[in-house]
Amino acid sequence: MAEETKVTPEATAEAEAPAPEKPKKKKVDKKFEELQAKHDELTDQHQRMLAEYANYKRRTEQEKMQVGEFTTAELLKKLLPVVDNFDRAAEAEAGPAYKDGVLMIVKQLNETLQKIGLSEIEAEGKPFDPEIHYAVQRVDATDGVESDTVVSVLQKGYTLGDRLVRPAMVVVAE
Repeated sequence: MAEETKVTPEATAEAEAPAPEKPKKKKVDKKFEELQAKHDELTDQHQRMLAEYANYKRRTEQEKMQVGEFTTAELLKKLLPVVDNFDRAAEAEAGPAYKDGVLMIVKQLNETLQKIGLSEIEAEGKPFDPEIHYAVQRVDATDGVESDTVVSVLQKGYTLGDRLVRPAMVVVAE
């Protein structure tokens, strides 16, 4: 006779219980290790990029300083002959030749500044422009002078390329 198997509640629970999840756990562990390795790699890349950026920033700051120092040195080289001539003029005796010498120095200085790129703002007789003129006084317009026209310049203004260095200080007609 065949042996009869009894179905007990414990046997039924064991049969219905899912099989151990060892293969799934191995997949999860492997995926976790892969993600951890990727995280470590990305963290390392991030730290390297931060270090590279800090080095780049330091290097560009140094380059800016060097360019500024070089530019200043070149400007001073161009102005030193003018300073030398002013020293000679200060040692000379006053007379008609003295004035001629000083006028030559002023001409030399203006030429040097123009070579550097400095331009005088033409103001007298021009329409008042608050972007480049600084009105310090308004006077009544005389015959032939339109309102809002610069009638005199108290202090010259200058531009360096398109950049305003100093506005012209002017008197404007009303």
